[in-house]
Amino acid sequence: MSWTDVEKKSGEKKDKIPFTAFKTGNTLIRVLDAEPYSFWNHWMTKQNKGAVCIRKGCPICSVIANQKANKEVPTYNSSQRHAVRIWNYDTNQMEVMAQGKMFFEQLLNLHREVGNILTYDIKVTRKGDGTETTYMLLPTTPAEFKIVEGVTELDFEEFFKPMEKEQMLQLMEGKTYEEVFGSGDVTE
Repeated sequence: MSWTDVEKKSGEKKDKIPFTAFKTGNTLIRVLDAEPYSFWNHWMTKQNKGAVCIRKGCPICSVIANQKANKEVPTYNSSQRHAVRIWNYDTNQMEVMAQGKMFFEQLLNLHREVGNILTYDIKVTRKGDGTETTYMLLPTTPAEFKIVEGVTELDFEEFFKPMEKEQMLQLMEGKTYEEVFGSGDVTE
């Protein structure tokens, strides 16, 4: 039992780790994982949310393949996403930062050019909105990072566990996440 348990609403997931949502402007972070976790994600346009690809037998991948074979514009898209745990100094908490290839290429460049990204803070500057969003990552003066309360291990396989095929089919039919899962709590 802790003070955070007292503050939780009834039925709230105890170990919910938030996703990083970068605001326009600057955010200071510390990367906590030496390697990113990578996964494929589909954008569910009707629900305005992402869904982790279920891989073998994925109905969205089938639709995309059929539409491409028929030279149609795909209804859905797929993108490879990468995730690490970070400490967000603005929110003062550990978060899961899931971003695409371009963002993580910048992070990899910092890792190669400046050194181990676990040893310094990074200023993330966000500009624009939607598909016009850009990020610039700059290292800051290396500082000792002390493990603080709230930094926990994370099983990324479990955290990004794909939904069941039947659930994905229901979403493809137009049902909301709330109708399929009973709440708005789903991963990216």
